[in-house]
Amino acid sequence: MAPVSPAPPFRPAGGPDQPAPFVRVSLLGPVRAWDGEGGEIAIPGRKPRALLGILLMARGRPVSRARLAALLWERSAEAEARGSLRQAVLELTRAFGAVPLLRRDGESLRADPACCVVDALTLPAGGAPPDGMPALMDGLEGIGEGFDDWLQAERDAFLADLRARQEARLEALAEDPARSEEAIQAARGLVALDPSHEPGWRALMLLLASAGNRAQALAEYERCEAALRRALDLEPSAETQQLAARLRAPSRAALLPPAPPPPSEDGRLRVGVIPARLSAGQAHHPLTAAYAHDVALELVRYRHFDVLHPSALEAGGVPSSEAFRGLGLDYIVTTAIRREAEGSSLVLSLLEVSGPARPIWSARAPLGGTADELDSEALGRLVARLEPVILHTEGTRPVPKRVTDASAIVLRAIPLMFSMEAPRFFRAGEMLADAVTREPENAMAAAWAAQWHVFQIGQSWAPDPAAALEEAERLAVLAMSLDPESAEAAAIYGHVASFLHKDFDSAAYYLGRSLELNPHQASSWALSAATQTYSGSPKEALRQLERYRSLAPCHPHDRILSQVFTTAYAVGGDFEMALSFGRRAVRAAPGFVNGYKPVLSALGHLGLAREARPLIEALLRLEPRFNVAEFVSTYPFRRPEDREAYAEGLLRAGAPKG
Repeated sequence: MAPVSPAPPFRPAGGPDQPAPFVRVSLLGPVRAWDGEGGEIAIPGRKPRALLGILLMARGRPVSRARLAALLWERSAEAEARGSLRQAVLELTRAFGAVPLLRRDGESLRADPACCVVDALTLPAGGAPPDGMPALMDGLEGIGEGFDDWLQAERDAFLADLRARQEARLEALAEDPARSEEAIQAARGLVALDPSHEPGWRALMLLLASAGNRAQALAEYERCEAALRRALDLEPSAETQQLAARLRAPSRAALLPPAPPPPSEDGRLRVGVIPARLSAGQAHHPLTAAYAHDVALELVRYRHFDVLHPSALEAGGVPSSEAFRGLGLDYIVTTAIRREAEGSSLVLSLLEVSGPARPIWSARAPLGGTADELDSEALGRLVARLEPVILHTEGTRPVPKRVTDASAIVLRAIPLMFSMEAPRFFRAGEMLADAVTREPENAMAAAWAAQWHVFQIGQSWAPDPAAALEEAERLAVLAMSLDPESAEAAAIYGHVASFLHKDFDSAAYYLGRSLELNPHQASSWALSAATQTYSGSPKEALRQLERYRSLAPCHPHDRILSQVFTTAYAVGGDFEMALSFGRRAVRAAPGFVNGYKPVLSALGHLGLAREARPLIEALLRLEPRFNVAEFVSTYPFRRPEDREAYAEGLLRAGAPKG
């Protein structure tokens, strides 16, 4: 890790008549700050440093206090988390003294970009990244799961931006023979930034060979080979190997690079499955290939992507990232069995191969049974965790790969819908409507458009609830007719039947059908648990929720799906547990109106009306017309006693009676 040296005194870049920036902040490496004369500013504590980093990486945009509290104090009660946030803001304000870096905008905070210079945000547009550049906000890992997820996403986006800059710089320099040395340094910077970047390695080899340094070019090939084995467990692509072979031959003409493989024109995501390649002298576990075969079959159940069987990938010889791109693959899943002291584990790893190959995700599950039997439960659990990772990666990609493809539009719309923030939610609705119009035969687009209408009605955002209900019904039926084997479409139709129509018997049938089609689809278990709760079976709901959680402990939409825990505990009369789950859920998704109501009912039954007041105020800001009478008359309670108990708790908490 490269040390970050103290910042020297600095002056504004715009001229002597402009005021100097107030502070300089480094987010590359540990979070540190210096005043205008170069003196270091002490920032006490990890969480104040993390708070500063979050606000600075927002680039002047406001961040809600609820979001900050949920990221940094996710295990604390709401009041305690808010208090801790206020204390952290106070500590930062004291640290920066007269510098008005932090701005309060009502229920939000932001960092004023006019008051600071931040190294991570001001790297030269055309320059190389610093040698040995440390990690963004290094040393702040482990604050909490939510913050760690945010930090990893910021690091990934930061490195992707650097990589794109460096690629553009290398391309520009390589076109100018007079700047070959600069081009070589740019290529070295690119492979240092991303050791799995094969085009960068090839550019470096070609530049060195063109400069007459063929021996060094071949040495770089060996470094490339080692880097790919270490990072991706892959051999260099056929293109890279052929370049090395030409470099070893005497002919200069052979240095011309071959034409790149044509890009895939298939609109759907394509995922391949292969057994992990082992180093020389190692033998595959006899079941590794069988697991790869079954992973491919299991992935087909999810219907979101085309799956290439291991036999189709291994037919071409040693697999490589270039070969994968030639097949139009977006992702590769590798399977391996690891023998450990406590037993064997099945390991699945996910690589993105549509560009330079890079690892995305890896997880393992202990194997039960005998050494010569497949453990289908372990396999199913891992694939259940894998599928949301692919969808989330595609849905949150800063620059989409398939701008006009309906399935790609749906994947980008889903995270916006689950944000439960009105502007993003309605943007998702526009995108889903566009996807349905572009491809009326796309079952995935129809199913998620139906789910969008369910959420719109639940959020009280539908201008015409009756019309929205009718459209949700139409789209859900359409999705099932387009793809009768889609577990996702069946689950969404079941949810429409229970939440909107209160047709609990039909809901149970279609949700059961969904779980038959794919017993490892985590979101189907969560939706089924919701219907069990509405139907008056909270114990069964909690059992199904535990199944959901075991299949997808880090589901990207858990902050909405896990709200069912709160309702199930409240309907079951376990108000302490409802309160425990509900407080966390409300902090995680402060825009989801139905997250507040079971918490308020639990607070009312526990006699905690005073603690309920801030939640009632927050709910009424989101849903100004909310009242208990109207809510319980429309909410899908099957049993009158559940409706009455829920209403009683809300009234005791102080919610408007209506």
